[in-house]
Amino acid sequence: MNTDQTIKRIFQSLLIALFLQSTARAATVALDPIFSGTFTNGNGANSHWAQVQNNWQGPSTFSQQYGGISSLEDANTALAMTASSSGFMRSTDAVVSNINAGNDWFNQAHGSTWGNANMPPLFNTGDPNQENYAGHIWGYIAVPTAGNYNFGVLYDDGFAFTIWGGNGSQSISMNGLNPPDRLGFSSDLSMLAGLYRFDLVGYNRLESGVLNLGWWYGPDTSEFALISQSNLYTSPVPIPAAAWLFGSGLLGLIGVVWRGKRTPGK
Repeated sequence: MNTDQTIKRIFQSLLIALFLQSTARAATVALDPIFSGTFTNGNGANSHWAQVQNNWQGPSTFSQQYGGISSLEDANTALAMTASSSGFMRSTDAVVSNINAGNDWFNQAHGSTWGNANMPPLFNTGDPNQENYAGHIWGYIAVPTAGNYNFGVLYDDGFAFTIWGGNGSQSISMNGLNPPDRLGFSSDLSMLAGLYRFDLVGYNRLESGVLNLGWWYGPDTSEFALISQSNLYTSPVPIPAAAWLFGSGLLGLIGVVWRGKRTPGK
């Protein structure tokens, strides 16, 4: 094979690789809203947090041997604990304005790379013990305009994230003990304006811990930002007035039809 043929083969291989990459990137999954409409006055997201002692033994094999929250199974067990549970340290519930919680260790070691995080509601800056904790955050995300989106979770050590639409759901997770990294869905989501329900669990064992939820958006989902409070709701908000009036009228009509079909005297 001469030099020209070699260059031609290399060029063809590059074109094929670029085509496959662009095709994979273009693939999307359609996810319809639970409630359609424009929602811009969010009040944040629900959250529940729990911390256990460093020698607490959870259900995972690693935790049984070395102690602490070491897996999603451990995290969910810790989040269900009460003050009377063995190994329990503290817990709290809070409405968070955004989803960007990390301990002092994370900010000092990784803030320059990933950006600083807010303290989890369990702690204050400077608290001596900010390890072995888990957080559960849930509510609704308001997508402002129709388009392609993707969701990225920055985690350390692990997490599980699910978002539901009116026609299904999408989930991603990372189990075990991992360094800080951000993970998104393998395919972008084609979404319409409206409300989508979400659930996020994250945990830290030792040292650095963070749980952050943002989204990529734009024509090619190249822009990334933290999801702001205006796009987060603790519960479903009223359906826009026109939809509500239509729904109320439809329900009334159904009631009339149903009453008309009842057997007299029953």
